[in-house]
Amino acid sequence: MAHHCISHIKDVDGLSSAALVLAAQGGTFRLTDYDDLLREIDAIPAAATSVTLCDLGTNASNFPEFVARLAALAKRMPVTYIDHHYLTEEAKQQIVKTGVDIRHDVRDCASMLTYLTYKESLPEGARLLALYGAVTDYMDTSANASQLMETFDRQFVLLECTMLAYALAKNGRDYAYPEMLVEELSLMKAPHSIDNVGQEALEQAEVVRNLADEVRSKGTRLGKLAYMKTSESATGNVAKLLLGAFGVTLGVAYKEKAGGVAEFSLRSTSQSGIHLGKEIGMISQKHGGSGGGHDKAAGCSVPASEVQGLLRDLEARLEAA
Repeated sequence: MAHHCISHIKDVDGLSSAALVLAAQGGTFRLTDYDDLLREIDAIPAAATSVTLCDLGTNASNFPEFVARLAALAKRMPVTYIDHHYLTEEAKQQIVKTGVDIRHDVRDCASMLTYLTYKESLPEGARLLALYGAVTDYMDTSANASQLMETFDRQFVLLECTMLAYALAKNGRDYAYPEMLVEELSLMKAPHSIDNVGQEALEQAEVVRNLADEVRSKGTRLGKLAYMKTSESATGNVAKLLLGAFGVTLGVAYKEKAGGVAEFSLRSTSQSGIHLGKEIGMISQKHGGSGGGHDKAAGCSVPASEVQGLLRDLEARLEAA
């Protein structure tokens, strides 16, 4: 029997989830982003006899196609879908009806849910991988994460997951790099012991320090939000830095990709008054794109011509909250 895992490529939570599945089930894996999820499902190896999907939220624009593919896949093999992005109860029930084993909870990160799903088949060190995802997704205050954190030196966990996140941010454009990290993490290697991760993280730390100065000069304030166009791969870092640089409740970073598409990362504070994942899903769809995410962290893609319209609608929603 051959297991196959599809997980999120852009953050530590997705990589840790894939590593946990690989450690527990063996087999093969692929890393992808939300926009390519349907294509990855279509490309599942013929030898696969079971599948796990991790940390890959869907949105209203592709949800019907996603459910249809899950239904077809579940007729062929056992399918487990592990995610923590916002889903309506109706959407969740549609997935349940396909026969897929869904493990969904917005209170925990995907790697924590993956750890709990495969706990009995995992070595002791796997608990750290769950915490790497929890800390970097800002979800380490959940009941499950807090309980695990009590059994480790917190500074050690923070150091390891920060090195991992920064090294990934520096090399995220190269698919081979996150793939290598998954393979090493699945062997329960500590990030500091993986070749060059420490050095890559230090170099990225300097990038982030310089970015803090750059966002002040290149960012633009629009009411309760601040935005900036960037070429950085780690757009989430830029969005977060905008919050502090401009004292706003929403930071928006975007970059233009081939084909006239603008890709956004959004980060909000607890004072924003909106659920960012829900709002950006609706607003991006209005502007011909798609998006989704969590309460205070989300992403979307829209045509580049719609950037200013999306920003104006976001600001209007903040003002109305």
